[in-house]
Amino acid sequence: MAIIDGSNVLYWKENALSLEPVRDVIALLEASGYRPYVVFDANAGYLVVGRYLNGPSFAKRLGLKDAEAHVVPKGQPADPYILRMARKSGGIVVSRDRFRDWKDDFPKEVTGRRLVRGGYRRDALWLDLDVVEAA
Repeated sequence: MAIIDGSNVLYWKENALSLEPVRDVIALLEASGYRPYVVFDANAGYLVVGRYLNGPSFAKRLGLKDAEAHVVPKGQPADPYILRMARKSGGIVVSRDRFRDWKDDFPKEVTGRRLVRGGYRRDALWLDLDVVEAA
């Protein structure tokens, strides 16, 4: 499983807010044999479409099943939710966030072998999947 920090990935392409990088990450992860799951902060819908969106609404926009996208409740940070999912599933986390505030609570989940960075070079998505330890 690959848990995508959706609110982080929204800004990966030219630092402009868009669902396109999230879709691109999903496609690359699926092509690499991962099952993607996207987690957004509560305000993500307002940023994307100007109103609240729940997990199934995001899932539909991303071509995922309803259960493959989640929006954390208002006032709660997404980081611990993302890291708990990574712990339970043994999965990787796709984000540029280093989760430094959570390193004591989730030491295995915030190591370089579980965190996958990415971005765009010459308009092409890259993910640092080669740092991932084989399961």
